[in-house]
Amino acid sequence: MSGSSIYVRRADCRRRNTPIALVVIEADQLTPDERTAFTLLLSRVHAALLPNPKQGELAALCQQHGCAFDQTAVIATTQRGLPLLLEAAVALTLRDAGYENEAAADVVFQPRSSGGLAAAIEYACRLVA
Repeated sequence: MSGSSIYVRRADCRRRNTPIALVVIEADQLTPDERTAFTLLLSRVHAALLPNPKQGELAALCQQHGCAFDQTAVIATTQRGLPLLLEAAVALTLRDAGYENEAAADVVFQPRSSGGLAAAIEYACRLVA
């Protein structure tokens, strides 16, 4: 991942006292590269794919996995992911996911067509390492 492929809003998302226990990705299908990164993520932390998130789903996932909102990271790939970004402790999004998502995100990655989702998942892997 090159330095120009992401835009960081916070100086360092790792400056947190509470470890990330759950990563939620707003997507329905993954490419082979994204699937490889997701498999690595699953080996480190609880993770879930939510293709069309609804209000309260992040809370339900937190309850299911025994964690709080401040232990979650979200990767939004479309504008539908904005409610998730607003609730999560660490908010990651892709450049083509909409202006509102970019404004709410801690880190903005390249568009999905340029490998942005795989890069965001790899970034999440480093957050939970």
